[in-house]
Amino acid sequence: MSAPRIRRLVCLLLALAAAGLVAARIWWVNTELPAIPLEYYGEGEWVPLEGAYQDETETEGTEGYSVMVEGAHVTTYDEYLAAYGGGTVQAGTYGNARCVVDLTLRIKNDGTTPGGLNMFESILVPERGNEYLICDIGNEDSLWPQVQKGAGSVVNVQPGTECVVHVPYVFNETEEAYYRDIQDKKFTLLVSRMPVRKMIYVTVE
Repeated sequence: MSAPRIRRLVCLLLALAAAGLVAARIWWVNTELPAIPLEYYGEGEWVPLEGAYQDETETEGTEGYSVMVEGAHVTTYDEYLAAYGGGTVQAGTYGNARCVVDLTLRIKNDGTTPGGLNMFESILVPERGNEYLICDIGNEDSLWPQVQKGAGSVVNVQPGTECVVHVPYVFNETEEAYYRDIQDKKFTLLVSRMPVRKMIYVTVE
């Protein structure tokens, strides 16, 4: 066998060996690493977070927290502002697109510390699953800060109390978020990622 053929054979064998190692690694990961438990809830049902979090426990602290989706409907940017707050944006700036899911969320804290709930990471995923909506907090015209005074990405509820918030969800698109009609009706709200992934089924009116 000539030297070029030997080199080609060696390269082929090395490539096959590398592919085998990759396949073995994928198999090991899929069979040996622990899966994240999934929990599903419905509208009108309390979801106990029990310390489950979105990003990191240091900034959230959901021990004692529970959340409930009381309802959701689609509205325009102006209609949302008119219903829940003021703002400096001139009416009609974003046209008449029905671009906001107004999600009514009840949050209670039965714990002993204020803790916090990370709203920015609580994404709303359409049933089709190929994109998602976020709490509108990412730019100067965002709706969430205009309605929740002093609001950041984390909501804090005092121990022994509960509150109702109207969370504005828009498509995760910086330029088109306020100009695109929301057509979807069925969603899943992701309220925690670790160590348990907790999700709430949401039907939008």
